[in-house]
Amino acid sequence: MVSELFHEEELAREVARKLMAMAQRSADDASAERGSLLTFLRGPMERHMRYEEAAIFPHFQARGLAEEVQVALKQHAAVREATEALASVAQADVARSIVNVARLLLHHTNFEGDYIYPELTRDEWRELMKETVRQGI
Repeated sequence: MVSELFHEEELAREVARKLMAMAQRSADDASAERGSLLTFLRGPMERHMRYEEAAIFPHFQARGLAEEVQVALKQHAAVREATEALASVAQADVARSIVNVARLLLHHTNFEGDYIYPELTRDEWRELMKETVRQGI
């Protein structure tokens, strides 16, 4: 599951970059992707965030990263809020809303990759993988 976590992080970055570029290039093309983006955000991205919250963040907090986890949780909340805003925004504002969601995803994945994940040593990551497998998470 932890290896999937990293794969999903990279997928989220890729999706965010592509959608941001598309939204800035063509509002109509961006609007056409609203449904697929919402499916991604409410499906794989939501599962990803819930997994982090249930299985990964408690381990980070136990290792002294409580402040970083609080920032990540706020970012999760912002992504969820932006997802719901995207779902209900008027057609004329879809492109701007997509750029906002993409920006939040990039900011969040970069924060985790730059400030949280590197804090664990290779042995700590290995132990975390064992613990989450044992717990069936």
